[in-house]
Amino acid sequence: MPSHSKIEEGDYVLIIIDPKRRWVIRIDKDKRFNSDRGVLDLKNLIGVEYGSKISLSTGIEAEVHKPLLIDFIERGFSRATQVIYPKDAGYMLYMSGISSGSKVLEAGVGSGFLTAAIANIIKPNGRVYAYEIRKEFISLALRNLKILNLDKFVEIKQRDIREGIDERNLDAAFVDIPNPWEALNNLYQALKPSAPILFFFPTINQVEKLYDTIKEHGGFSDLRCVEILLREYRVAKGMTRPSTRMIGHTGYIVFARKRKTS
Repeated sequence: MPSHSKIEEGDYVLIIIDPKRRWVIRIDKDKRFNSDRGVLDLKNLIGVEYGSKISLSTGIEAEVHKPLLIDFIERGFSRATQVIYPKDAGYMLYMSGISSGSKVLEAGVGSGFLTAAIANIIKPNGRVYAYEIRKEFISLALRNLKILNLDKFVEIKQRDIREGIDERNLDAAFVDIPNPWEALNNLYQALKPSAPILFFFPTINQVEKLYDTIKEHGGFSDLRCVEILLREYRVAKGMTRPSTRMIGHTGYIVFARKRKTS
């Protein structure tokens, strides 16, 4: 994210017309922004201070802001897979205990949404070692990461973690693959003692299978399984109430810690 206070050529900006009309776009002086509420020559935004109000061709007002990571995740990144929602990613990042300088494993990159969130925390001295079996997902994830210059903190390998994990003494692991129980010993070998591991699953059957395998393996403890629900509110004086729509079930998160085996 740029440190300067005024918009420059090549910057990404967030344009907000109303809660439903939000766009992350890149400033190109030769292009126009088009919406159902009006258009705008992007050259007119160069030199404008972030946070300013702007007028579209129809006279409707909008605002232009410096986009945050959440804005790229919600509006700016391309996706070809189901992604881990921010409500789930936030909990997983908090439970992982990672910080700047951490060395982290990610298994199952997909479109790179969680990868970006991890890289944003461990930079500038940390590293994400990511494993993904599909080449097209790796290409997409790298394109998304490059938008925010986060690709320099990530190394993606086209490999199934069941075939092996190169790294050792990692500070945490994030696992979003269908059958992680088949790679449990490889994950165990890759982590530091007491390091946390976070699994994400769409179905409860996978959770049960993982729990059974972890108990048989004996190398992990402090197991927890949670589901995160998010409900927004419509706020108006005397009329505040929950929104009629909410983000309910998206998946199950399993947390565990590596323990020393006898």
